[in-house]
Amino acid sequence: MTQGEIEALSREIERNARNLEIDIMLDIVRRIKSNLDIEQSMTSSADYQIQLLRKMGYSDEFLKNEIKSYLKFSDEEIDRIYNQTSENLYKEYEDAFDAIGKKQTPFGKHPEIQPVVKSAIEQSKNTFQNITGSMGFTKNVNGKRQFMDTAKFYQRSLDEAVLGVATGAFSYDTILKRIIKDMTRSGLRTVEYASGRTYRVDSACRTALMTGFRQIVGRMNEQVAAELDTDTYEVTYHIGARPEHQAWQGKVYSYKDLESVCGLGTVTGLCGANCYHWYDVFIQGVSVRNYTDEELQEMIDEENEKTSYDGKEYTTYEALQRQRKLELTMRVYRQDIKLMKEGGVSELEIMGAKARYKKTMDEYVKFSKVMKLPEQRDRIYMDGLGRISTKVGKKILSSMKISIPKEVVEKAGLDKSVEKKINQAIKKLDKEYTIYLDSIEGGKLGRGDLFVSGAYLDKDGMLKHGLVFNYNIDYNKFESRIKMLYSTGYMAGKSYEDYIAHEMAHIIPFQNCVTKKDYDKLTDEIYKSFVKGISKYADKEHDGRESLAEAFVRYRNGEKIPDESRKLIEKYILPWRRK
Repeated sequence: MTQGEIEALSREIERNARNLEIDIMLDIVRRIKSNLDIEQSMTSSADYQIQLLRKMGYSDEFLKNEIKSYLKFSDEEIDRIYNQTSENLYKEYEDAFDAIGKKQTPFGKHPEIQPVVKSAIEQSKNTFQNITGSMGFTKNVNGKRQFMDTAKFYQRSLDEAVLGVATGAFSYDTILKRIIKDMTRSGLRTVEYASGRTYRVDSACRTALMTGFRQIVGRMNEQVAAELDTDTYEVTYHIGARPEHQAWQGKVYSYKDLESVCGLGTVTGLCGANCYHWYDVFIQGVSVRNYTDEELQEMIDEENEKTSYDGKEYTTYEALQRQRKLELTMRVYRQDIKLMKEGGVSELEIMGAKARYKKTMDEYVKFSKVMKLPEQRDRIYMDGLGRISTKVGKKILSSMKISIPKEVVEKAGLDKSVEKKINQAIKKLDKEYTIYLDSIEGGKLGRGDLFVSGAYLDKDGMLKHGLVFNYNIDYNKFESRIKMLYSTGYMAGKSYEDYIAHEMAHIIPFQNCVTKKDYDKLTDEIYKSFVKGISKYADKEHDGRESLAEAFVRYRNGEKIPDESRKLIEKYILPWRRK
């Protein structure tokens, strides 16, 4: 079997598992939205409201019906694949039996193979029952991921939502976004109670299906080999095999060597977890190898040649791994958008989710093209959510215009002309680049700081980006200092607009980061990319984030910058330039 044929075996099982996942997520969002609507009409205390809403509970009738429907489908798929597909593979040996003058026993009547088929069917159906009987989500509790069954997750989320909204601690949008993020980042999971480990349901179902199928075909191959008087097998070859599998793929082995060389029967070896290799009975003098050793080596050498993309080099295997990660990220974003719409989250929040999805899709297309890999969009769209538009209405865009809040203007003591200059600078940068600025605030900072910007975690753990004004300086007298710092080469900026551009360069590269972990990883990457000679300030800081921001200022002003800095701007900032 080819890699594509192996992947196709579990495609419908996975597709339906993802449908089950989104249906359960949608049901939770609808219930929480409905209960919060009820809560908003109450005047009683938050504690009493929680108790009242708890009485409504999470009706598991919906869940039972969803599971029943999924198990009916999975049972049919198990029967079809284990019987029909296995029989088709068995029939492929018909010519081999004819070549040595032996009659092949019909698959349905084979005394050695049929008991294995029946046992695998029963075992796999029981496994699917166990998977769907222990489903839930992982949630961050006191800094640790904790598994909760679906009903408990719903109840915990509802309690937090009602308390947050009733006490005024959080807005409806904030509460619902947090719950959605919990669900989509976790994914619907199943727990293995003996070990405490959890697995995504779609992945667990795929593993269960393929484990049973491999048991059948493995036993079938051994039986066929014995009947054909051979003990040799050819392992398949596929593009992008993990490095540990490259050395043995495509060659012929005895059964003993399949175990000792290829790791057959182990989790990390041939036909183990996420392995797309196969092995077929090979008759010396009758069968013909698909590839010679020389052809195999040539293909492997070609796959291991590195291709450069955005400063990193990838082998075919590494490129495929990144492609899979981007596909998973897009499936998560698609779920975010669907659930936010269902929950009635504001259009501005939905627009942000759409922008992240579109940016990732653009990256996926670009990366696949450079790596010369076919796009596999069926992996993205198998969630059953259909087409998700990334367009945003003009009315929404117009409501997103960024400007300095009145409170900040007053506390910073900005006169009309300075306020206008800074607002115009923000507006101009926003017109040139897609910028997601969640807040403009003020505070008492160091006397040398005009502005401070960057990412922060809000109260419910969501990553946001903000710009902070310094209440310790007089903005109305700072322009002369800006010009002096530029003339001495200390700073790259010579106007308020340049200083705003500098701060936006601290935000733009990080707009695809979803978690603090994402942000920290990219921060470390940019920090290490320091380029000397952009400005005395950047040299003093010796920080790649500052040299990038200062280089961006000079780049916008048409000033000369090192090629290295230009490449970094092209990598981290220009992808966000509006077309």
